[in-house]
Amino acid sequence: MRQEIRSELAMYAEQQYRDFSSGLVPGAKPLLGVRLPQLRQLAKRIINDKKNKSGWRQETAACDGDWEDLFFEETMLRGMIIGYGTAKKEVTCEEGIAYLKAFIPCIDNWSVCDSFCNSFTFANRYRDEVWAFMQPYLYSDQEFEVRTGLILLLSQYLKYDADNQKIPRNKTVCMADLEQNLNKKAQYPYLEKILWTLNRPFSQGYYAQMAAAWLAAETFICFPYETNQMLVNGCQMDEWTYRKALQKIRESLNPDKEVKEYIKSLKK
Repeated sequence: MRQEIRSELAMYAEQQYRDFSSGLVPGAKPLLGVRLPQLRQLAKRIINDKKNKSGWRQETAACDGDWEDLFFEETMLRGMIIGYGTAKKEVTCEEGIAYLKAFIPCIDNWSVCDSFCNSFTFANRYRDEVWAFMQPYLYSDQEFEVRTGLILLLSQYLKYDADNQKIPRNKTVCMADLEQNLNKKAQYPYLEKILWTLNRPFSQGYYAQMAAAWLAAETFICFPYETNQMLVNGCQMDEWTYRKALQKIRESLNPDKEVKEYIKSLKK
């Protein structure tokens, strides 16, 4: 990343925060110790720079030469800029997917992955195209390629209906919700695809498995009947991911006590 940006990031660096955060993101590039709100503020400033409206594209150039990201915060900032930049209406489908393709190889830890996926609302406008593009990554043998795909499903697909309107999570889940088929698959066109994506073994590594378990648990909260059907009818998840998904469901505040006891009984 440009030296000007790197120098500004250094101004925000906090040694105590860096020391605290270093252990939370194993495998990441060296940390400066810049807090996320400051990174978001800087990213939005670059995006909204009226004097240089295309400046965000320059800041997200390929990760090579003088533009190489040396620090964790630089990669995180790059992802945020791509997320906010591609949300602009003038960004075409081809351009947005090109940025997604270029950034995925830069993702080497859960924190950058999750922050980027949450900001990549470009997928809201081009759901089918992004879904098709992400298929090789969802079935990759690379840990963070798989996690990126799964977290995109969690953040940009799971909680949207056929009209692309965001839906809230169920505040409570009771046993009746597991037994009542409301035919929601017609209302939520990606629900069946998400369940199909989850219903397989995950062997790419810890962070891919954790993403699959998290997505399964959130899918259960939003669509308890459909997810329960996947879990009990010959579920193909590997044992570790399956158990972790059940654990995350039980840890949620939404299922009632009876549901949590039922979920506990499903251990393979």
